[in-house]
Parts: sequence; structure tokens; C-alpha cells
Amino acid sequence: MQQAGLAAGGGGNREALVISPRTYTSGSVQAKVTGFFTVDGTQQLNKPASITDEDQTWIQYGVSGAQELNVLFTNSTALAENGVTIGVGPYTVTATSSSGECKTKFDVQAATITGHYSCAGSTGYNNKTGQMGKIDIEVDFTAES
Repeated sequence: MQQAGLAAGGGGNREALVISPRTYTSGSVQAKVTGFFTVDGTQQLNKPASITDEDQTWIQYGVSGAQELNVLFTNSTALAENGVTIGVGPYTVTATSSSGECKTKFDVQAATITGHYSCAGSTGYNNKTGQMGKIDIEVDFTAES
């Protein structure tokens, strides 16, 4: 059983978040986005789409590309980077631990991962205007294996 914890501020943080190989059985996410699109809701873990294998982690809540809220947490130990992508209908925004705009905190235990993202001024594509727009993000998630 491998355990790791990381509390990171944005600004180009490149510390590796180490997560042991596992499949995920339950969990949820609370996501709030404000800016050129707004969402404030919860979503349950998408079990078949959530796994840690070797140094890669994908934890999916909801269904990617769906009209309702969907959130994907990704982690690469080798690249020392993780990210969160939030979508609802045609809107999507992605933030990463090394982008400089997010503060992140994680707690990785033998059977549970919890995480928090707080991002001010993340950039996303506004498909209504055809321009890039700014978004603020608050995300809290748990995943159990």
C-alpha cells in the first residue's frame, strides 16, 4: 500500500502526486464554475472510466461530453502534473497543477483519494463568442477503491 499526500499552490508546481494502481468503486465531486458559463452541482463517480494504472490516473465523474455536469481528474506521476476538466453541455474548461492559476490539495490513502482545486482566472473557449474567456473554479472530490 502506497500512501502520499501533496498540498500545492499553483505557480508552476511540479511535485509528483504518487497514486498506487487501483480501480475506483465509489465517490463524488462537487464543482462550481463561474465566468462565461456557470455550473454548481454534484456528480457521482463513473466507475468503468476511473482507474490508476502504472503512473497514470483517470477519475471520471459523470459522462464526458454529456449535457449534465462531468468532471475528469487526471494525474501523471512521470510528468509531475495533474489536472481537472469540467464540462457541461458545449462548455469545457481545464486547469492543471502547473498552470499557475490553481491552488490544489490532495490526500492519497490506501483506499481513498480526496482532492481540492481552487482556480482563479482559468482560460476556456467560449463557443458562443468564439473567444477565449475566464473562469473561476472550485472542485472537491473523493474516490474510493
